[in-house]
Amino acid sequence: MKGSGKILILIAMISCAMVFYVHLQVASVLVSFDIHNSSRRLAEKEELLRRFQYKVDQLRAPRLLEEKMKRHDMGLALPNKVQVVEVPPVAEVVIPIAQHPKVVRTFSSEVSSFLGRWIQTAQAKTDLSS
Repeated sequence: MKGSGKILILIAMISCAMVFYVHLQVASVLVSFDIHNSSRRLAEKEELLRRFQYKVDQLRAPRLLEEKMKRHDMGLALPNKVQVVEVPPVAEVVIPIAQHPKVVRTFSSEVSSFLGRWIQTAQAKTDLSS
C-alpha cells in the first residue's frame, strides 16, 4: 500500500505537468493568433492611411484647385507680386527669468526631511489597513 501511494502521487504530478504543458501550448497558439490578427488589422489601417494621404495630396495640388475654380466660375486668380505684402520677420524677445537661489541643505535638514517622509508613508500605510 505504501508503494502504491507514491506511484499515485507520481502519476498525479506527471499528469499535472502534462496538463500545464498543454495549457501553455494552447495559450501560445491563442497569443500567436491574436498577434496575427492585430498585424493584419495594422497592415489594413496602414494601407488605408496611405490611400487617404495620397487622396489629400491630390486634393491639395494647385492644378486640381485651379480646375475647380474654373469649373465653378469663382473668378479667383493667384495674386500678383504687387498685391502681396511681405511682413519682415520679428526678432524673438527673450524675457529673462529670475533665478531662484539654490537652497543649501544641511545634514540635519536632510535627516528631518527623510524622517518626515518616512512617518507620512507609515501613516498612509496604517490608514489603508484600517
